[in-house]
Amino acid sequence: MSDAAPALHRIASAAEIPARGLGFSVRLGAWQEDGILVRDGGVIRAWRNRCRHLAVPLDHETPGKFFTPDGGFLMCQQHGALYRAGDGLCVWGPCREASLRPLRIVIRDGEVYLDLGSVPDPDGSSQTVP
Repeated sequence: MSDAAPALHRIASAAEIPARGLGFSVRLGAWQEDGILVRDGGVIRAWRNRCRHLAVPLDHETPGKFFTPDGGFLMCQQHGALYRAGDGLCVWGPCREASLRPLRIVIRDGEVYLDLGSVPDPDGSSQTVP
């Protein structure tokens, strides 16, 4: 087990995260990671902003719009897949039973940081950036 502190990138203040989610982008060298911060009850979670069916951003057609009109599910605007905010599981659509990819976050003093070690490498494999 490593004692090295994770490399962190500030995303937002926890107070800035609206009920309908907050999109963010982090530039990592020549590529960019897009994510979504969501509240699930009192817990803040981060997901990659990529549908598991067609690797397009969930808010592809309307930037910043991540949830169904009733706020019950994250929704891919390309084809309507529905994901639970709490565990990222697709409950309806062509990628049913697949889950959004989580991003590890750290919350310190009311600020939300992305742990850069949790960001997948740009070719989509399961490895993470160092």
